[in-house]
Amino acid sequence: MNGSSPSQSYSVPLNARRVFEEGVLNNAWIRKHLPSEAVNFAAHITFDGSSEPSIPVNWRFAESAAALKALEASLIAALMKKKEGLSVERATINTDHAQLFLMSCYLWTINPGSKDAVSRTQNANLLDKMIPDYNYHGRDTTLYRKMVTNIYRTADGRYFNLHGSLQPDITLDMLGLPRNIEVSSNEEAVAPFIERLSRYDSEKLQHQVSDVYKQAGIICHSADSFRETEHGKANSHVSLFEIHDYPSTAQAPTWWSTPSGQNTSQRPLAGLKVVDMSRIIAAPAIARGLAELGASVMRVTSPKLPDLHNLHIDLNWGKWNCSIDLSTEEGKQNLRDLISEADVVIQGYRPGSLEKHGFGPQGILNMTKDRPQGIVVLQENCYGWYGPWSHRIGWQQISDSCVGVSHGFGKSMGLEDGESVTAIFPNSDYMTGISGVCAVLVALMKRGENGGSYVAEAALNYYNQWLVNDVGEYPEDVWDTLWAQHGRMKFR
Repeated sequence: MNGSSPSQSYSVPLNARRVFEEGVLNNAWIRKHLPSEAVNFAAHITFDGSSEPSIPVNWRFAESAAALKALEASLIAALMKKKEGLSVERATINTDHAQLFLMSCYLWTINPGSKDAVSRTQNANLLDKMIPDYNYHGRDTTLYRKMVTNIYRTADGRYFNLHGSLQPDITLDMLGLPRNIEVSSNEEAVAPFIERLSRYDSEKLQHQVSDVYKQAGIICHSADSFRETEHGKANSHVSLFEIHDYPSTAQAPTWWSTPSGQNTSQRPLAGLKVVDMSRIIAAPAIARGLAELGASVMRVTSPKLPDLHNLHIDLNWGKWNCSIDLSTEEGKQNLRDLISEADVVIQGYRPGSLEKHGFGPQGILNMTKDRPQGIVVLQENCYGWYGPWSHRIGWQQISDSCVGVSHGFGKSMGLEDGESVTAIFPNSDYMTGISGVCAVLVALMKRGENGGSYVAEAALNYYNQWLVNDVGEYPEDVWDTLWAQHGRMKFR
């Protein structure tokens, strides 16, 4: 190395290319979905940015984000060639920008530079006048209630990622804890949870959380222990996304119409109609990505479902919005009318949630089976679409703990006994967003060339499995240098 430091000898852009080539293009599961035009475009992609990693996490988040954006660029180039006959000359992926994508839900400002500017830290109360606040159950309204979502040690020495979801009272009641306590510090806030979780055997707690109370929570696994679970084995064959074909002789090959005057080289999805039925981050990030590419996206929320309105600024970027109550026949008909004209429908609810209203993937396929153009349904969940845990409620933190990302982060900081720590919120949410965009692009090209309809599936676990198996961690010397630059902080 001629005296160079480990960090100076490592290149994020160079390794992002390696991840793209080896972890994406040479990944047999992903490669089988890619048209030849996308694979051939890889030679026209350039990666640039700072050589040194900057986010103090052992997992290679920057390389992961850049490689996924390169896949998206490759698929856009292929789509432009197939649909418009246009050749995209090149694409540049800046690894610094790519890795900061996961920060975007924290960095928004409304009316920047004015006295009425609204952000997470300035005039935040004014947001309530702009967007309906659906935080009906007081999630994170006090420091104590925030600690319902955290990782705690159980009686058998394992670690459990408890999550309050959008209704923390259910979890508090399950634990036999007060619904609120006045506290003045983090230590005081977590103390009741540390004591209470220390009474539980991890497997019994898992049963209570998942099967009895139907809440989010997971025993923290290492990458190896997750692979050995029945669920890990059931989903081990999937990487990033999966696409199912529903051929129909009644639905001929179809491309959507580009509005007159639109520049498809700047907005390749102009004219594409998307219905976005989702909450929180991962699935809305898929629709956000399609909107960035020019699609017309209608975000559908419900006045009766809890939600986090401070996420809507970032995740509704480029979208229209409406609110529909599916408990009424009028609401159901309004949604049917939207779907009847859509090219793509995105769903981000737990399996079974929309089926009871007739709007699960099969219900949508049935309601559009007689129209001349097929439809693409993208469904996203936490655990993946196979195995015994697929029905469970999940969040980004839950997936990270499930697949071994949190365990790996704790281990990299020298924590003992398998203590797990959520690495960075919300990396796997936004990366699943990019994966979902790629799945939709592949399905649209299939519809354009072969006709029929398609159901694409993405999952937080699918991304995290790929992160662990195909992207991995920084070399030990690179991580040590990066960690030292940030004061060797040990997050707990």
